[in-house]
Amino acid sequence: MLIDELVEYAFSKAAERKIVDVRAGLSYTCVLLDDNSCGLAYTFRNKLGCYCGIINESGSLIDKNCTNIIPWVKSKNLLMAAIGLATINAVLNSPKVDWDIGNVITALEVASTDNFGMVGEFRPILKEIKNKTKNIYIFEQNTDKNAGLYPEAAIPQYLSVCDVVVITATSIINHTIEEVLLNCKKAREVCLVGPSTPLCPEVFKKYNVTLLAGDVVINPEQTLQIVSQGGGTMAMKPTIKHVLARV
Repeated sequence: MLIDELVEYAFSKAAERKIVDVRAGLSYTCVLLDDNSCGLAYTFRNKLGCYCGIINESGSLIDKNCTNIIPWVKSKNLLMAAIGLATINAVLNSPKVDWDIGNVITALEVASTDNFGMVGEFRPILKEIKNKTKNIYIFEQNTDKNAGLYPEAAIPQYLSVCDVVVITATSIINHTIEEVLLNCKKAREVCLVGPSTPLCPEVFKKYNVTLLAGDVVINPEQTLQIVSQGGGTMAMKPTIKHVLARV
């Protein structure tokens, strides 16, 4: 399975690095390791429910080896899964790597005759795509089809006819990623996008993903502050770098 392979690959790169800080913010979760590498993942705050204690291990994560936390990405607890993915991204999304810098919009070649699919609504991307093709299918959870969005249940029917697909990396956290990718076999271009994206072509190349559009944290201290104070993507903009990894 994709997530199992992602965990194993992160293990191979993690060495003995330890957790230094964890911030579970309202928009994003952030993990800092002892080599100052930092990773992000989306916080599904509306799906965590009303609990006095969401994570029993809270207060004991600092100084743990990151290999103890990476497997949390497989947890049904969405906050634990986010912390696990953020730890994976701290290991893999290194600012020391010479990643390609560019706009995901220009990296995607979309013709007027193409069917375009988007799993998770990214409005800045959608705005540009609408200038390229009118054949657009956007899938979201718990939405009304009459609003121009399609429910998850419609993915097998419509995503399977799409030539170019953009998928939110939050699908790793809620464990829908593999089901979504199974319906992208016709697509010539499949892009995983967002700050939750692990920059790991070695794993994703096996699953028909062609482009990873993720983020590298370039100012960990400020990113931690923004996340813990409820900031989202726009607030983090000066502290992260958008990068592309062609698979």
